Amino acid sequence: MSPWRCELAAPHGVSNGYRYEELPLDELVISESNVRHRDITADIDELARSLATFGLKQPIVVQQKGNEYEIIIGQRRYLAAKQLGWQRIPAIIEITQLDEIQALAISFSENVQRRDLAPRDKADACVGLLQRFGTAKAVAEYIGTSEQTVRKWIGYAGVPEGLKALVETKAITVPEAIRVHQHVTDEDKAVAIARRMAEMKAPKTHRNRIIAAIEEAPERPVESIFRRAEETRHEKRITVILPEKWRLALDRAASRLDMNPNDIARDAVIEWLEVRRY
Repeated sequence: MSPWRCELAAPHGVSNGYRYEELPLDELVISESNVRHRDITADIDELARSLATFGLKQPIVVQQKGNEYEIIIGQRRYLAAKQLGWQRIPAIIEITQLDEIQALAISFSENVQRRDLAPRDKADACVGLLQRFGTAKAVAEYIGTSEQTVRKWIGYAGVPEGLKALVETKAITVPEAIRVHQHVTDEDKAVAIARRMAEMKAPKTHRNRIIAAIEEAPERPVESIFRRAEETRHEKRITVILPEKWRLALDRAASRLDMNPNDIARDAVIEWLEVRRY
């Protein structure tokens, strides 16, 4: 009895036809266009157990290169089958040769629907596609995702290594790493802030206050940023609607004193309360 059971279906991106074969594992190589370069063997034992118990539910996708077949989709299934000692594996063979960008896009689209890709792999894939298509919008349309998602991963590509390392250990999130990097250009300072956020085990609301304090005055020392975040925990925000005359006066005062209008308004309210002994 065959060690696999296969439910054959055309994968995303196939439009020019394919053929189906059971290929020897020793004729397979992993394509350089595969977007997954990190965490490849994570949970591979679990996947192997699933293949041994339930069989292969989806064939891998390959294209022929000389005497070998490049794996475009399914490298983890291939590695699990190899671990189980399988000699052959069901494969969909692309009839029309895919160029590097087409293979990259198909690999990206397929992988994000399975075990989550490492953040670096998503960023690398989006940057590679951006170089080909020129705009985040064009990349999003090509791979079938939102422009906002593409922009996020392109932005993450520029995040320094120290912050990426904290993301990989789940100490901080990708959006937090991006926001810290956008406002703190000094990597050591950015990492110190992010590491402290993680050590505090602060809830999301307080993390947002810390990042807001960074955005408010990124030049502040690290201690001052966290002190400011703690202060805002107890602040009450109010909106004051001023007549035009006093709005202009506030703008003039801010310009003359080189101060933020909000700070002047706050000081004025505090002074008013103090004078009346509230």
